[in-house]
Amino acid sequence: MLLSRALPAVLLLGAGLAGSARATDEPATAVVVPRVEVDLPVDGVLDEPAWAQAARLTGFHQYQPVDGRPAEEETEVLVFYTPTAICFGIIAKDRDAAAIRATVADRDNIDSDDNVTIHLDTFHDRRRSFFFAVNPLGVQQDGVRTEGSNSPGQAFGGETDKNPDFVFESKGRIAADGYVVEVRIPFKSLRYPGGSRPQRWGVNVVRTTQRTGHVDTWTDVRRASASFTAQEGTLEGLHDLHRGVLVEAQPFVTAAADGARTTDGHFARASVDPSAGLNLKLGLTPDLSIDATVNPDFSQVETDVGAVTVNERFALFYPEKRPFFLEASSCSPPPTSSSTRGASWTPWRAGRPPRSAGAGTSPT
Repeated sequence: MLLSRALPAVLLLGAGLAGSARATDEPATAVVVPRVEVDLPVDGVLDEPAWAQAARLTGFHQYQPVDGRPAEEETEVLVFYTPTAICFGIIAKDRDAAAIRATVADRDNIDSDDNVTIHLDTFHDRRRSFFFAVNPLGVQQDGVRTEGSNSPGQAFGGETDKNPDFVFESKGRIAADGYVVEVRIPFKSLRYPGGSRPQRWGVNVVRTTQRTGHVDTWTDVRRASASFTAQEGTLEGLHDLHRGVLVEAQPFVTAAADGARTTDGHFARASVDPSAGLNLKLGLTPDLSIDATVNPDFSQVETDVGAVTVNERFALFYPEKRPFFLEASSCSPPPTSSSTRGASWTPWRAGRPPRSAGAGTSPT
């Protein structure tokens, strides 16, 4: 008797799991991207004839706070490509345009603004994607999202790295009924499979509205899934992409002259000790590039942000910013809890020095 009562419950559970698997295995949304042979200026105004030919990404879904619902604000993304770049036109409607949050912020610092993020999984492996984000004024944020990496504070795997800076153009403006942003991403800034066969890229677009706290996505992404990228859509019809040969050289020169006060009160300085280095990036094909560095130095990136070291129990951590060490960072990610500069092969400690065993004095 007990067995006969338990059996329907087991069958019901199995049916629920099967239904969930079918929902996950459903084919993602696919869009054929038209090709336009003329490059357009990026001015934030989508009035050129090419935009009338663009594919349209509509029907956004709410991702947060409740997934699976239709988005409350209307979002439309136009997309086409030229021989040298892929172009997006973002039309973000807002019922309260006066409450749109947009600031002339620093690069990679627009999380507090309304923004739209374009994810491009160029290898269509659903494991790694380039992302390009803009706020209503066109201020940029970019980086790489990698699935399968554990991140503190996240329920599922996934890591977002904003350190890489890609070259792309954007221009935005706030209108009476929302905002419009135009984005142009050169193929030189992307890596994708080589060869002459047509390209199939994964894509998703995420819109964040600060006024309501809502996050909307183009495809119906569910938070219960362990992978965000696996729920992406597809851009099809990309062919004959002209990337060219990418050559990027970053030379840098530093000099140091140590000095000290002598016993007679004069200040004596040693001779100048110069140092030079070079970063070189050579992109031969869309999926093959050579990165080299000679004598890398921390001075080749922006100045570190000032930090207070008073009463610190741990040494300061500075993220890695040098371009050479950011390449393939998903394969060897920088530590998040050590006191090194960022990459494990370039240790750099600041602040509290290590305490030797048995030492009882406090460091200065």
